[in-house]
Parts: sequence; C-alpha cells; structure tokens
Amino acid sequence: MFGRLITLEGIDGSGKSTTLRHVASRIAEKQPKRKIVLTAEPTSGAVGRILRAELRETSGNEPMSSALRMNELFLFMADHAHHLAETVLPSLKEGAVVLSDRYADSTAAYQGVTLQGIVPHPISWIREIFRPWNVVPDMTLLFLLDPESALKRLKSRPGREKFERLEFLRSVDRNFRRIALAEPERFVLIDAARDEETVAEDATAAVLDLLSR
Repeated sequence: MFGRLITLEGIDGSGKSTTLRHVASRIAEKQPKRKIVLTAEPTSGAVGRILRAELRETSGNEPMSSALRMNELFLFMADHAHHLAETVLPSLKEGAVVLSDRYADSTAAYQGVTLQGIVPHPISWIREIFRPWNVVPDMTLLFLLDPESALKRLKSRPGREKFERLEFLRSVDRNFRRIALAEPERFVLIDAARDEETVAEDATAAVLDLLSR
C-alpha cells in the first residue's frame, strides 16, 4: 500500500508547526494502525543544517549577489532531493502518512521572491525545475495569515531568520496564494488568524477526510 504525503505551507509565524503536532495526534487516535512520519524542510541532513544555520540570526538586509541567490536556491533543491530519497519515498512505500512542515512549494514561494529580477517568472521557473523529479503531495494545507500578524507572533521567538521581514513576507504570501490558485484540487486553505484549537480542528478534518477516501 502506498502512503499519503500531506504538506503544511505558509509564511513564517502562520502556525504550521504547532498544527502539525495536533494533526499527527488526532490521526494516531482515529487510525491507530497508521504509521505517521513527521518531517520538515530544511531537513536535519548535511545540506539542511547548512541552510538552517544560514537562516538563523540573519537580518536579511545584507545585499546578495545574483550568484549567491542562485546558490541558495540550489541548496534548497539539494536538500529537497535528499528529503525525498531518505525520508519521503521510503515512508510512502511503507504505506505511511507523511506530514511535512514545508516542502517544495515553500522553495518556490520564498525563492520566487529572492530571484525577482534574476530569472524571468521565477515561481514558474523554479516549479518547472522541480516538476520532473518531485513527488507531488496528495494534499497541501496552506495556512493564511496577515504578514503583520505573523511578525507579531514571531517576536516571541528567540533569534530571527533572514526571511522574517514584512515586505518580504507580503511577497511570499502573494506567491503562496498564486500557487494555490493554480492547483485548487490539491490545496486546502486554512484561516490561521483564528485560535490554535479551531485551526487545528479544521486542518485535522481535512486530513482525516483525505485518509478516509
């Protein structure tokens, strides 16, 4: 039996990671025989560690050359390839439910902003590179939250990542919405401005509906 791949996407501070734990717990309660694999991008692998170190404690105000921007994109792609080979594909072949906190759509949405002016139509360009070798999720939960509200949530976190800037997050939010609009059959839009429990209930209901089909 082939498993199910469910991804959680959204701008920083939208509540994906918190909801992921709720969803996993509810699946375990409702379908105790299901194997559940929790994962994330960037991964904990070698490339993922480089990316996480680069993103932490970086204001994002430093200018980046075109070469460095392209290099960052390819690091994200290399990490994604590792994620597929080491975690996603083996788990799906075992029939597991794979819940991933960020996936290829995050790379397209975030790097689509970073590469503005570097390549034409960056989101489409990035997605086309992914297309031949990526595994498309069975469902993607997109957590929608006003970027200003997201930044207020992020203030309580230690440290700061380079992408946590208002104008940048506004552009990323627009990119996520464009991606979802292009694939409405895959995306479930979650209003992340509500309380944690309500958001978790909506996300869980969508996932359980998919697993019951």
